[in-house]
Amino acid sequence: MNNKTIVAVGGGEIGRIKILPDGTACQTEIETTIIDKFIVDASGKKNPKMLFIGTASNDKTSYLDVITTHFKDRLGCSCVEPLNLIGTNISYDEIKYKIFSADIIYVGGGDTTFMLKIWKELGVDKLLYEAYNKGIVLSGISAGAICWFEYYDNMDDIENIEQLDIVPGLSFVKGFGVPHYNWLTPDEKKKINDRLKDKNIKGWSIDDCVAIVFQNDELKIISCRSDRTATQIP
Repeated sequence: MNNKTIVAVGGGEIGRIKILPDGTACQTEIETTIIDKFIVDASGKKNPKMLFIGTASNDKTSYLDVITTHFKDRLGCSCVEPLNLIGTNISYDEIKYKIFSADIIYVGGGDTTFMLKIWKELGVDKLLYEAYNKGIVLSGISAGAICWFEYYDNMDDIENIEQLDIVPGLSFVKGFGVPHYNWLTPDEKKKINDRLKDKNIKGWSIDDCVAIVFQNDELKIISCRSDRTATQIP
C-alpha cells in the first residue's frame, strides 16, 4: 500500500539571502532542517527527486536556488526540478510528467489564492491528488502548507477577519490551516478562533519551525524548537 503523506510546515528560514533596510545582504538562519530531513526520508529513497512548485511566489529563480542548495546540496536529493507555470507555454502532458516523475513535491510560500487559481486553470490540483494517492510525498511551507487543507485564510487582512470568507483549499486533509501562528497577537488569535467557531470549523495552528505530518490515518507534529508547536483550534 502506498503511504499518503503530507507535511505542512508553518514557516521558517532555510538560508535565503535577505536585504536589510540599509541595503546590505545577509543570509538567514537554517531553521527547519529536522523537518526537511523527515520530508526527504519519507520518500523512502536514498537520493530522492524533488519537484519544487513556486507558483505562489511567481516562480522566482532566487527561491528555487535556495531550495536547491538546501535539499540537494545539504540534504541529499539527487535533483530539485522546478515546475514553472507563470508566463510559460508548458503543456498538460509536461506538467503531468514532471509531477509523476518526482519522489517529493515541495510547494513554496507566497500568495495561496493566486497559486490555487493557476493550479485549477491548468489541472495541477487534480494531478497533485493523483500523486498523493500514488505515494509521492506532498510538502510545503506557509502557502505550500495551508493549500492542502479544506479551508485557509492568507491573513492579509487580519484586522477585518470578521468580514473575510473562509476560503476553500484543496481538501486533501480536513480542517482550516493557519501558518506562522506564533507571530499573531492574542487578539488576532481570538479573532481566528471566533471566526472558526461561528462557521463550526476545526482548524490547525502551525508555528514557524513546526510541521504537521498527515500520513495515512495518522498525524504527528515535528518541531525544531522547544517553544513552538501546532495545536487544534478553536
